[in-house]
Amino acid sequence: MISSSGIKEKTQEILKPFAKGLGNLGISPNTVTLTGFLLSAVSGYFLSTGSLITGTITLIFSGLCDVFDGILARTTERTTKRGAFLDSFLDRYADFFPLAGLLYLGHRTGSEILLLSSLFSIIGSFSTSYARARAESLGIDCKIGLLERPERIILMIAGLISGFVEESLFLLAVLSNFTALQRLSCVLRSSD
Repeated sequence: MISSSGIKEKTQEILKPFAKGLGNLGISPNTVTLTGFLLSAVSGYFLSTGSLITGTITLIFSGLCDVFDGILARTTERTTKRGAFLDSFLDRYADFFPLAGLLYLGHRTGSEILLLSSLFSIIGSFSTSYARARAESLGIDCKIGLLERPERIILMIAGLISGFVEESLFLLAVLSNFTALQRLSCVLRSSD
């Protein structure tokens, strides 16, 4: 929804000067992508230990890296197929680590809601991303859906900051799987 609402383009315009600054420092888009990936792993670790504040802060910085790598690549004219693939590939791990951390926290604390919501959020996130990639490989444009990656990250961060972790993860589980089903329906309607 953020991608199709115009918010993404406005955010990119605001962040372009910062991206140019990073480019002038010699920082490559792939370096930013790898940094975001590592920060998501660190976030997952801290969330698994119950260090929600540190886990949230590292998750926020991981999300910022995910925003900046593409802007940096376009601003510095360093877009490559290799970089685009690396970004998409590592995004799946970046989706996984914080959710796996919360899944483990749910197991450790005996919170079945947190455990199951994290598990279903993982499969919903992966299915949403897979559906779009597979649809594109079939020549079908399928960018629809209620909860894309930016919204998933924002919802998770909002729940961690507000203290409504179980509630936000439950909502994430429901909405990410709903989005995957929206994309399934889109492909089934568009294919022969």
